Amino acid sequence: MLTLMKQEYYKVFKQNRLAIWLVISFLFPLIIMGVFKSQRNGDTILAFGQGAIYIYMAGIIITALTVSQEFAFGTIRPLLSRRFSRGMVFASKLVLNFSIYIMLIVAAFIGTMISKIIFVPKFNFADKAGYAGNGWQMMGMQVFNILAGMIFVAGLVLLVTNLVKSSGAAIGMGVVMTIGTPIISSISAVLIQSAPILKWNPFNVYLGMNMYGSISSSAIKEMIKLSSNEVIIAYLVYIVLLYGIAYLIFKKRSV
Repeated sequence: MLTLMKQEYYKVFKQNRLAIWLVISFLFPLIIMGVFKSQRNGDTILAFGQGAIYIYMAGIIITALTVSQEFAFGTIRPLLSRRFSRGMVFASKLVLNFSIYIMLIVAAFIGTMISKIIFVPKFNFADKAGYAGNGWQMMGMQVFNILAGMIFVAGLVLLVTNLVKSSGAAIGMGVVMTIGTPIISSISAVLIQSAPILKWNPFNVYLGMNMYGSISSSAIKEMIKLSSNEVIIAYLVYIVLLYGIAYLIFKKRSV
């Protein structure tokens, strides 16, 4: 497994230029607060210099490419011809992608801290900053929300990539999930009005996870008709289904 992971990191740095993605993640908060004076405030600091949108986009693109390129470039054949099973290859993709999300967040965090020193030196993380608590707690909740959202969207991306054998379709769907939150919210609201049982639809659960910990449980319940505990349970069920189906398709996919 260690050998397989070394190969995965080599490919993602060589083929997908991961270093460039990480540098941009680091620079994003600095550019946003450096260019736009209106963004030089505590809210922007807690939002990683508005870098969450970039982290989502970069994570989605890399997730789709790590699978589609294996088949497009034919690199899956030498992997399977050795001692690596499809299960090991798929698991290595999951570990790789999760570690990339962490690296993107860390890069954005470092850029945000430097931006804080330069542009918002008076901001104090110890002060209460929102529902979750002080600045550090709010930033920690932001990390949780980003990772939870990324893992959910990545599951959809992997499923679509394996299903249609195209990274473009998967990336497009991921982009809609990332930047189309108002649209998703509207669609989900219409579905729930049509039939209350549809409150369990994946779009609604995704919205609930994005809000989890940032607002009160009663506010979440009022907005999406699910309690915080119900959101967590539904989220875990969808994660198992998405990744389970994606693996089954990957396992049977011809090379």
